[in-house]
Amino acid sequence: MKKRLAAIFLVLFVALSALCYIGYRRQKAPAVSVVMLTYQRADMLPKALESILTQTFPDFEFIVINDGSTDKTDEVIARYKDSRIRYYKNSRNRGIAYSRNRAASLARGKYIMIMDDDDRSLPQRMALQADYLEKHPETDIIAGQIKGLPRIPLQHDIIAVGLIQYNNFGNANVMYRRSFAQKHNLRYDENLSASEDWDFWLQALFAGGKFAALPEDVLERNGASPKHYRVSYEDANTAVRAKIGRRFSPSDAETFYRADGCEKLKMIAGKNIFSAGYLQKMLEANCPSPPSAVR
Repeated sequence: MKKRLAAIFLVLFVALSALCYIGYRRQKAPAVSVVMLTYQRADMLPKALESILTQTFPDFEFIVINDGSTDKTDEVIARYKDSRIRYYKNSRNRGIAYSRNRAASLARGKYIMIMDDDDRSLPQRMALQADYLEKHPETDIIAGQIKGLPRIPLQHDIIAVGLIQYNNFGNANVMYRRSFAQKHNLRYDENLSASEDWDFWLQALFAGGKFAALPEDVLERNGASPKHYRVSYEDANTAVRAKIGRRFSPSDAETFYRADGCEKLKMIAGKNIFSAGYLQKMLEANCPSPPSAVR
């Protein structure tokens, strides 16, 4: 009799769990998925968490990936009884790129907004960025300004010029369309110890992504926060630049970097990363006109 009751209980438990899962999957997806990895910053985490939970835009989920922290991160997260928080913990420290990919894979929102664990998003940030993407369907990725730092260009062409040389766009100040990232299988390169964000934006650029930036500040950085990941930006930037070179000169990345301005533009022209009008102006400014025919 006891075995029979146990079996019935098990069947009911499995059925109830399945119904709960189906209900979860069927519930309306949020407009925005905020994705944040955290590692060994329990003391700074509340400021970052609260800056998201107090946004003026309410329709979001907040995916937090703990990248194997050994401090009190679990206790900090447990203090927040907000159903919008979805908390996951890596079994061990897996690195920035892995954790960002995991967070993005869990997202259900129309838009993905990136957050860092030592920053503070300003209250109107989510509303401003989501509203921009709603009103500008031609734009795939929108940045906002970072308080106190150099201003990010507002137009796609100027952003694209910068991205080919360095990361002029940021990361924790950005929101993008999840559908665009899925369509083009955009992922952070887990072989990069740093500059994985720059590489991610380059993937988007070469996939035809259109960039823009808001004029408003959306984020405050904490420049004094400790760096717990041991990374070499020099090595990572060298690897990313080699990737850029191979985009334009697959057989030899250095061919692109050895070329003069005119030749670089001719290589770039076939990649459709600039608007036609802007590219034409750049060619006219950098490429000498052919000599007039001798009569």
